Amino acid sequence: MKSRYPSAPVVVFVFLVAVMMVPRVSAGESKTDDSFDQKHQVGVRLGVWANGGETPPKTFEIPEFSYRVDTDISSANVYLEGYAAYRLYSMGLLEFSVGFANRGDVNVQDGGREYFGNLILYPIMLQLKNYLPMPGASKFRPYVTVGGGIYYGRNSVQFTNDAYYAYTEESETDFNYVLGGGIDYQVAGSIALEMNAKYMPINFSKNLILVQDYQAFTITFGVKYLFAGSGE
Repeated sequence: MKSRYPSAPVVVFVFLVAVMMVPRVSAGESKTDDSFDQKHQVGVRLGVWANGGETPPKTFEIPEFSYRVDTDISSANVYLEGYAAYRLYSMGLLEFSVGFANRGDVNVQDGGREYFGNLILYPIMLQLKNYLPMPGASKFRPYVTVGGGIYYGRNSVQFTNDAYYAYTEESETDFNYVLGGGIDYQVAGSIALEMNAKYMPINFSKNLILVQDYQAFTITFGVKYLFAGSGE
């Protein structure tokens, strides 16, 4: 039987590498770029959600409710993510992010009634972001991330052809980890661009549109604003 979670040593190894790569800077040693290494971040990412798990069937029936369900779920979708990151130390931040992926259409037919909606996934993550040391005053900043949080999936109905709304929406939640990495490029004192990649091992305990395995890979590009705290 396939385990819901990849092996724990993988997570531990990535975390230890991230921590060990933090440079030990003495009190009198200057940093390569204070405008980046001492600021918090807030930004947005946009890119591709690539399905790595199962795909709901195109058509199926639920006899006990006399439902017929038609789906149009793609293997690749647009992924949007917003985040804020608090600077813990010169090379590390604690990042909170909320993502959104519309996997596709779900059409439920119940006799003469029809319900039109979407299968939507919301990753809500807390991650440690650790930058890797670069020689000189490079504007390129590679990083790795490790963390976890809540993956919330919902078969959400937006509208119906009948004023009598009887269809019960479905939702599932998975508490799981996330692994990732990327690279930042500082274009100004307070602005940076980035490319980010993540692995999300989403596996619900119960079926959502007849599927439990919704694991995914995301590749996104983003822009972030760098700012100092009020006391800095």
